Amino acid sequence: MKKFISWRRVSTMKQGASGLGLQAQTEIIEHFVKSEKGELIADYHEVYTGKELSGCVELRKAMQHCKESGATLIIAKTDRFRNTIEALQIYDEMEGNIYFCDLPHTDKFTLTLFFALAEREALIVSIRTKAALAAKKAQGYKLGNEKGVDLSKANEASAKARTEKARNNKNNKIIWGVIGQGGTPTAEDVQRMSLQLNQMGVNTSTGLGFTPERVRTTFHNLKRIFR
Repeated sequence: MKKFISWRRVSTMKQGASGLGLQAQTEIIEHFVKSEKGELIADYHEVYTGKELSGCVELRKAMQHCKESGATLIIAKTDRFRNTIEALQIYDEMEGNIYFCDLPHTDKFTLTLFFALAEREALIVSIRTKAALAAKKAQGYKLGNEKGVDLSKANEASAKARTEKARNNKNNKIIWGVIGQGGTPTAEDVQRMSLQLNQMGVNTSTGLGFTPERVRTTFHNLKRIFR
């Protein structure tokens, strides 16, 4: 059975706290691991907003783990990298032993072409957006926060309100009651917890049944709220 190790990344704390970006990547990865009749032996994920790929600490850990175990690095989407240079750098370091779910079984040429097309499309969208905004402004529309209003307090209040809402969510309380005891759950713990939650008829925030990996993701998301 082919072994896989996943790496997931979101670029904002908002996505990391909600779990939506990370959870979506988990579901994509699980689907393709199953379609390849493989086994996901480990997962690494992080919230990283920096511009330097070297700052992705969990990515480096995942790559090293793959080299030591002979596993394939699996990534949900190629857009976890910003450009062709980053993608090819990792491709070369992994000697091609990397699986992109939105571009499976790719080679270096296809990966380069794919990113070139994506970057071209992004440029065209940017040009169109700027032109549309300029046209609106010329027509007298006020765009964005033109008066320089400080929105930091409003954003902070909004974040607190979302956290409080999540803390008071009945489903979250039930889940945390099962998985939030003690420290970070072990592999044995998440297996037991997923079975327990499924037996209780409790689903994830997206309405899915629990798997060990979803227990891990949910634990990391909820510990920011309840601890």
